[in-house]
Amino acid sequence: MTTKVGVVGTGFAATSHIEALHRLPQVQLVALAGSSHAKADAAAAEHGIDRAFGSYRELVDDDAVEVVHNCTPNFLHARVNAAAMDAGKHILSEKPLAMNSVETASLVQQAEASEVVSGVCFNYRHYPMVRQAKAMIDSGDYGPVNLAHGSYLQDWLLFANDWNWRLESDKAGSSRAIADIGSHWLDLVQYITGQLVSEVCADISTVHKSRFKPAQGSQTFASADSTAAEVVAVDTEDFGNVLLRFDNGARGAMSISQVSPGRKNRLWFEIDAASASVVWDQEEPNHLWLGRRDEANCQLVRDPGLLAPEAARLAHFPAGHQEGWPDGLKNMFIDFYGAIDALRSGDEYSASFATFADAHQVLRTVEGIVESHRSRGWVKLTDGLEAEA
Repeated sequence: MTTKVGVVGTGFAATSHIEALHRLPQVQLVALAGSSHAKADAAAAEHGIDRAFGSYRELVDDDAVEVVHNCTPNFLHARVNAAAMDAGKHILSEKPLAMNSVETASLVQQAEASEVVSGVCFNYRHYPMVRQAKAMIDSGDYGPVNLAHGSYLQDWLLFANDWNWRLESDKAGSSRAIADIGSHWLDLVQYITGQLVSEVCADISTVHKSRFKPAQGSQTFASADSTAAEVVAVDTEDFGNVLLRFDNGARGAMSISQVSPGRKNRLWFEIDAASASVVWDQEEPNHLWLGRRDEANCQLVRDPGLLAPEAARLAHFPAGHQEGWPDGLKNMFIDFYGAIDALRSGDEYSASFATFADAHQVLRTVEGIVESHRSRGWVKLTDGLEAEA
């Protein structure tokens, strides 16, 4: 059965979603909405989509649309997600789920009361070697996890004339680097270990207290001509370091930066269990490094014949035929639409994509990190749902 899909947004996230959706045979992309009819018309024509709308509301209200992909700027996430569920549409939201945990708590409750499939785009869960790492930790063969550490480093905001709408806190939220890319690291490590962050202690900082904003600078990876641009104050962080405590006693540490020269998209983690370490680098995604004390260290390659069944299912080509970021996104969509198909047929289905509740917990952790930096001490996390119930 073909599922008809609409995408809200015209930027980098939307373009990535559209490319992955075109690779799914059971999906038909029927509509696209932008912030204006002109933007929507241009993007729809570029991607071969028949219908274009100048607002998300028009797309959500279109009877032909069964699933909504929310690829809007952060400040629109909550209202688009809520509107889709109100209309009985399945919803896949870009992260963050909303601007703050009050909004995310409300969305979690709405999702639990609805009859639609809802998910959040923490796409790094869906790499074969990430799933392999999880399978190895879940097996218990290496003992309990003692330490999880790593980083997510980029350089696309290194210079004062680098610009993006994420630099404006009214559009993106009170945290930037931690919320934007640190959230991926947090979700990934919690997913692999099965442990939730319970306490945080953070030190975050801003390199550029002001930046040059171009006249037309909303797109990702924009740069401004400093002689003609507006100087804008920046009130969100460029980088940060965070100590973590997990709910079953493990410890962790992460470094997050959008101003690390030469680092383009280096999400890296090491999970140190009692008898082995498991290491993965997103920029070298087809390898998993395994460290041992009393045996030789080794590197496991993405070979379906060598992987756990749940990991092998995410590898679509033989070993040596490299797969990467677009394929992880495609895997997430396969998982999401598998859940929709199972709901329609009444079959049981074990999904692995991030739920609204998962995204709420991550945002609560981000808020705790910001609070910890301000108070200069440890902050214990709560889920925040009871207060909103």
